[in-house]
Amino acid sequence: MYFKILVLVLALPFLLKANDAMKIANTFDEQDLAEIPKFALEVEDDGKSNKVAEEYKRTLESDGANSKQSFAKLSLKLAKMHVLEEILRKKKAISSLSDTVNGNSKDKCSKIVKVGEPIVHHHSGSTYGSWMRDPLGLLGPGKIWYMNSYYGNKVLEFESMDHFKAGEISKTYILPYYFDGTGAVVYGRYLYYNRANSYYIVQYDLTTQKLTRQVRPHSSIKPRTYYYQWSSRNTMDLSVDESGLWVLYSYSSYSGKLCASQLDPLTMSTLRTYCGISSESMKTMGNAFVACGVVYSIDSYSSTTTTINYAYDTARGSKINPKIKFINRFGYNSMVTYNPREKVLYAWDKNRQITYPLEFED
Repeated sequence: MYFKILVLVLALPFLLKANDAMKIANTFDEQDLAEIPKFALEVEDDGKSNKVAEEYKRTLESDGANSKQSFAKLSLKLAKMHVLEEILRKKKAISSLSDTVNGNSKDKCSKIVKVGEPIVHHHSGSTYGSWMRDPLGLLGPGKIWYMNSYYGNKVLEFESMDHFKAGEISKTYILPYYFDGTGAVVYGRYLYYNRANSYYIVQYDLTTQKLTRQVRPHSSIKPRTYYYQWSSRNTMDLSVDESGLWVLYSYSSYSGKLCASQLDPLTMSTLRTYCGISSESMKTMGNAFVACGVVYSIDSYSSTTTTINYAYDTARGSKINPKIKFINRFGYNSMVTYNPREKVLYAWDKNRQITYPLEFED
């Protein structure tokens, strides 16, 4: 329940600009309030209404419509109707988001039993990089964010997969700090990434295009000391699953074996931490990701056929070698992350942006 409430809190600042709405809403009289239920019935399926246009026409045709007083009343009336329209539209958006959260509830989780053949969506960029969709779909369910290479300060946004394949960029973000590695994620309205050559995770607001906070999830983390096999600068690899936001990292006390900390996506405070949860050092590991509260380690980033050779269940404290076949078709898989809404893995394998379908236990 906490997670569901948290997601809605994440969404609300984006879904409704409360201050602007309340300034107008506070001017509603009893007649306006009485019209709300009736107005709701008149809103069309696409969230728009003809009522505003009808009201405008009716007021202009009335006597004295050219007077300053009538114009002021008309403006206020139209503003109120726009606010009502917006409130109803946002209410539908929150309801839809709630359905998504319920559908992705960790109560419905199970373990991965098979990783399917990789599906290539595009061939672009450098050997290394990251690409992703927001598991909540808050800024648009089809939007794609793209970060070329393992060091830089630009994030490209695409409206849909078709726009991505056509190279049609809708927005370019210039980050306040350069990023390290290929472990960034978008979650709700925020981009989370490892600030270059530092032990900080940056929370960057995609709607305001401003840094909101940066934190050090563990005091023992040292930048560019422990990372995956391919020397990725992935000091910290972020991941999102059905239970929220995670960061994967390592430090010397556990001989370089993996640690996973779950973070509060709003405050960035650490909720819980699990360490020593891999069979090998992060430096000899191909990649890792979190799905349904289980941390999965991939043995190699370059072998055409490798395996997920370790899985640690954070809920039960159990560990196994699932021996799940995993294919690095192009021989240089620099990024693997899970999307709980789509139930697939996103990956970047030598200039190719790909996904892997997953099969879970019944």
